[in-house]
Amino acid sequence: MKIGVVGTFNRDIILPWQGEKAESIGGIYFSVLYLANLLHPTAAIYPIANLGEDFYDVVVNGLSDYKNLRLDGLKRLAEKNTQVTLTYTSQHERDEFISKPMPPLGFAELAILQEVDAVIFNLITGTDVGLNALRKFRQSTNALIYLDFHSRALGINGNGKRFYRPPADWQDWIELVDVLQLNEMEARTLAGYSTDQPVEILVEFGKEVLQLNPSVCHITLGDKGSYLFYFEGEQMKHKKFKAISLTNAVDAIGCGDGFAAAYLMKYFSTRDEVKATEFANQVAALNCTFVGSSRINEIQTLIKEANF
Repeated sequence: MKIGVVGTFNRDIILPWQGEKAESIGGIYFSVLYLANLLHPTAAIYPIANLGEDFYDVVVNGLSDYKNLRLDGLKRLAEKNTQVTLTYTSQHERDEFISKPMPPLGFAELAILQEVDAVIFNLITGTDVGLNALRKFRQSTNALIYLDFHSRALGINGNGKRFYRPPADWQDWIELVDVLQLNEMEARTLAGYSTDQPVEILVEFGKEVLQLNPSVCHITLGDKGSYLFYFEGEQMKHKKFKAISLTNAVDAIGCGDGFAAAYLMKYFSTRDEVKATEFANQVAALNCTFVGSSRINEIQTLIKEANF
């Protein structure tokens, strides 16, 4: 199996809701590590990203132990890497401040992925890849395209603080992908729903997303579980998954990344959207039990011990 991961590696400064301040590699580092640890060692995982010269060696060293990673798509640039400061205001809510984003990737950087089985486009900064590059890639490959919309739903103010706002071109992105992932606030932002409206209102928006082209849409809801929207034959269906309750949750960073990696891994082995989403929710829940990426390399053991 061959999977690409496109996005940005951040230098993360984490101020968690509980626990001590931590510094780690963030961004698509989580997606890449989850795939490397969930997939067989004979798989091939291709991270594609621009890296600042001050962070290139840190990232490469962090990935060097995995035989199923192909690092040809990492490009060193003569500038500082993007840094993100994440300050949690509750267990699931945080303020996010970002430095200058890395330059967007173009089609030339994506060409190495034309023969892979799937690609996760994880919009860590929101400008990780150009829309035209994604459109051209869509036309050039049969790979399953999984889009985590993520920071495309965020603007940046003059102080680098991120805030929710719907980009004018959001439908142009969504119509190019097979699987779309949004968290609750991203979905509310795109749909124009306020936070005081019940979460059930997102069902209508999920159905609207499938009419734009994706065959699957995930809306993750934190401690309220997740919604899956998919097709069974020509019939559009949706399913609500309950949250997995864990008493030792400490950090939500990387939950969406673990969710996406786990979904793809299980989907390609079962071709079953429901089973894949169940597994994705399990991995996302386990991700909350450690700070940053510190125990992703133990995820197989954690899954067995959890005995879901």
